Amino acid sequence: MFHKIFPVIFALLIFNLYSGVHAAAQLARYTKQGDALRIEITKTGMYWLSYEDMVKTGIQPQFINPTRLRLFNQGQEVAIGIVADDPNKFQPTDYIKFYAQAIDNNFTGTNVYWLYWRKKGRGKRTAYVNGQVTGQAESIPGFYDQLHFEHNKRWDIQEGNPDTEDYWFWHKLQKTDVKNITINLPDLPFENTDIIVRTGLRGHSSIAKLEPDHHTLISWNNALISDEYWDGNTELVQEMVLASEKIEDKRNTLTLELPGDTEAIIDIVYLNWIEVDYWRHFTAINDQLSFTVNGSGKALMELNGFSQPDILIFDVTDPNAVAEVINFSVETGENAYKAVFEDNVTEVKTYHATTLQKLKKSLHVSLWKSARLKNIKNRADYILITAKEFLPSVEPLLQLRRRQGLQTKAVSVEDIYNEFNYGIFDPAAIKAFLRFAYDNWRSPTPLYVFLVGDASLDYRSNLRGSKKNKVPAHLYLAYGEKTLLIPDDNWYVNVWDSYMGNYILPEMMIGRIPGDIPETVTRLVNKIIHFEETTQQHTQKILMIADEDAQEAVLSDELIKYIPEDFEVNKIYLRSYLEGEETQEQKQKKTAKASRDIISSINEGAIITNFTGHGSRDRWSRYSPGLLRTEQLNQLKNKDNLTFLVALTCNNGYFTDPEHYSLAEKFILSDGGAIGVFSSTGFSYALENSILAQEIFSIIFEQTTSGPLTLGYLTTEAKIAAYHKRDIPANVISSFVLFGDPATQLKGW
Repeated sequence: MFHKIFPVIFALLIFNLYSGVHAAAQLARYTKQGDALRIEITKTGMYWLSYEDMVKTGIQPQFINPTRLRLFNQGQEVAIGIVADDPNKFQPTDYIKFYAQAIDNNFTGTNVYWLYWRKKGRGKRTAYVNGQVTGQAESIPGFYDQLHFEHNKRWDIQEGNPDTEDYWFWHKLQKTDVKNITINLPDLPFENTDIIVRTGLRGHSSIAKLEPDHHTLISWNNALISDEYWDGNTELVQEMVLASEKIEDKRNTLTLELPGDTEAIIDIVYLNWIEVDYWRHFTAINDQLSFTVNGSGKALMELNGFSQPDILIFDVTDPNAVAEVINFSVETGENAYKAVFEDNVTEVKTYHATTLQKLKKSLHVSLWKSARLKNIKNRADYILITAKEFLPSVEPLLQLRRRQGLQTKAVSVEDIYNEFNYGIFDPAAIKAFLRFAYDNWRSPTPLYVFLVGDASLDYRSNLRGSKKNKVPAHLYLAYGEKTLLIPDDNWYVNVWDSYMGNYILPEMMIGRIPGDIPETVTRLVNKIIHFEETTQQHTQKILMIADEDAQEAVLSDELIKYIPEDFEVNKIYLRSYLEGEETQEQKQKKTAKASRDIISSINEGAIITNFTGHGSRDRWSRYSPGLLRTEQLNQLKNKDNLTFLVALTCNNGYFTDPEHYSLAEKFILSDGGAIGVFSSTGFSYALENSILAQEIFSIIFEQTTSGPLTLGYLTTEAKIAAYHKRDIPANVISSFVLFGDPATQLKGW
């Protein structure tokens, strides 16, 4: 076994020797982290955290020395202001105020701040700036505001890195479409100034030998302000200049139109975002005002529109070193209050003003205790990663694995984010954790990785009804008949990619199952346990299914050559069902008959099921729809004789669809169905798939292993062997995913 599964096992032993020698020199010893409050931030602004807020988390703030309070964000200390009567004691009327920023990336809009009270040293504190009005400063009448409007309603990506490329769009427009978008400005612009309007567009269609193939018209309040022709599958920032007298109200309408007057048969354009830049007054909206000014000396600023006199002003130019402006003047107007202050403005400064009542509160403040995942004394050869809410549901499976001799550890994704990405959601944190565990934990080195929970490409739940990311997937962009965002679990366990040179082969065995709620996870865990503990013997039946093309039947027959004669092989080849049938109705009836035969054969106890052919996310046979669809899997009644399915087709394993489960997942979710499914999450080709399947069948039926034949060993060794011996491309390694527990053993071997 060891000579065959390099680098999964053999290289693992080599690396243990290496790491044992160098660990002391290369790693800082793990030191116990103090408890902290985890504070989620979804909007940028000034926040406050009260004594009562801290009590609600379960801590006792009366025993905390305020001088020891320290706030951090993404590894950087953030200045805080402490409002306390006693500088050495925290009391019920005391609170903390701090400036916090949301984040905005493809994965999340939630930032996380950490409040510690046991770290060494005194905390970083808010500085103070004297804002007293001296009458010697030059007045600044207003500021240049930059507004950004964006809504993510649909996704599409043609090129680039999905981790960083913005592939979510607001509207899709086709020939002759017109979209009206309401633009609400917080204040009217200065008179006799220009306003800059930009639209971020993305061409989706591209007609060869035709240039240009896009024509976009943009109007503001029914007045045309831009008329542009452009070409291809490209981005375009359409920028326009608008005179301030054209804006008479804060509520405006931008109209985007595709007149369809190019010669392009298809003209498709996405609207991504709209920006408006203009000069405006220092007028607060809902007692909030953020602004940036330029200067070269002492400047006077008058901030209007506050409903309360207890105004707070902060210099937030450096978000981690905020300074509070004090000693400024507050004046009473007709229906509002005004703050007037002076400051020395050199180059660029950014301010945030609010009132005491409008200080924000985080909706999610919780006590955090480290799971000590960076403790190098940890050990496990079986790591189960799931959502915290699912941990009780997976415990019976961990007990089974321990009885089987495995060192197990269940880890929540929440703890992984907290300890490997400062609490911020990102699939890369999971890989960072696995790399750390593989490199640094005590022997046995992690071998099995089991991911339990749903995943969706809609990381931020932009779509209604989108599946929640319990254990997210890493995505890469694949090219085929069309571009597709492909989930790639292999990426998580390819932990030597940056420094060992193989770039693609896994160092651990990985599998996953879906799960949206604890009850679903409990049911699937019980399904695995029942499969492994039942004494019922599997029948020696193999089900071989082929699509209607002759080549697919040939490839299936090649696999049958690996099967010993004492196994019963049931061949369901769609080509033979359709032979001689001419009408579409006749073909549909025969395809339905083939589907019934597939269900019946699996129910009779096929230990292995193999499909060779075309497919998509929810079905087999793209050209004869209806061979097998997800809705038919509720007819599977083989819960005591679960099959292992090898699906040699495209997209059957596409588990990141935001709204639907894939066929592979449905086989797992079924009460009967499969104990494991090995299928592609993306585009694949018959010959490449066949090479991978031949290695699987060879391992099962021809080779002798020194240990148990687990699903993880079988699928991982097949990838490695096919890569080394048959030179299959990297996309096959990446796209084929095991649905099931990688430590599950096939019965009878």
